[in-house]
Amino acid sequence: MIKLIYFDFNFWRIDILRLSLAHSNIPYKFESLVRNEWPKNKKKFPFGQLPVMVLNKKVFSHTHSLARYCAKKAMLYDENEIKILVIDQVLDWANEITNLIAPSIRAAMREKNFEKSKKLRLAFIKNDLLIWFSYLQSLFQKSSINGQFFTDKFSIADITAWRVIYWFTSGHLDMIDKTFIDKLPDLKKFYENINNYQPLTKLPEFKAITKN
Repeated sequence: MIKLIYFDFNFWRIDILRLSLAHSNIPYKFESLVRNEWPKNKKKFPFGQLPVMVLNKKVFSHTHSLARYCAKKAMLYDENEIKILVIDQVLDWANEITNLIAPSIRAAMREKNFEKSKKLRLAFIKNDLLIWFSYLQSLFQKSSINGQFFTDKFSIADITAWRVIYWFTSGHLDMIDKTFIDKLPDLKKFYENINNYQPLTKLPEFKAITKN
C-alpha cells in the first residue's frame, strides 16, 4: 500500500496526492509529522524534504514525481503527449508560484522578521501575483476546449490548479486580497466549477481542506 508522509497541516504539495488517490478509490496511508520535530527527522528523508512516498519499503521524494505517479495510478494523467505537457506545466506553475511567495512566508515563520515579510509580500503582490495567475488562465484558455478542465477531462492538472487557487483565495495569506481572482474571469469560472465538481467535493480529503 502507498504511504504518504507530510507535516501536520494541509498544503497543496500533499493534498494533490491524497485527492488524486482518493478520487479513484486507491487505498493509501497518511502519516503526519509535527513541524517542530522536523529538524531532528530531516536527514531521514531523501533531499531533506516532504512530502515523501513509501512504496515497497523504498522512500521517494519530490512533489512533481510523486504527483505523476499518483495521477497515473488514479487514471488522472494522460497518454496524449500534448496533454501530458499541459498537465506538467500546471504542476510546474504551482511550484513556481510557491517559490515566489515562499520568501515572505519564511521571513515571518522562521526568521520572525515581520517587517521583512511585509516588504517581500508587497513586492510579490506588485510583481508576481496577477502575472502568474494570468499565466495559468492563459494556459487554461489555450488548452481547454470544453472550458471546464485543462485537458477536457478531469486530471491532476485540475486538482492542482484548484488547490493553489484555493490557497491564494482562502484569506489565510496575509495581505493577499482574495478578490484578485475576479480580474481573471475564465480562471474564476474554472475554480467555481471545480468547487462544485461532486466526484471531488464528496471526498473527506476535500472537506478537510475546505473546512476552515
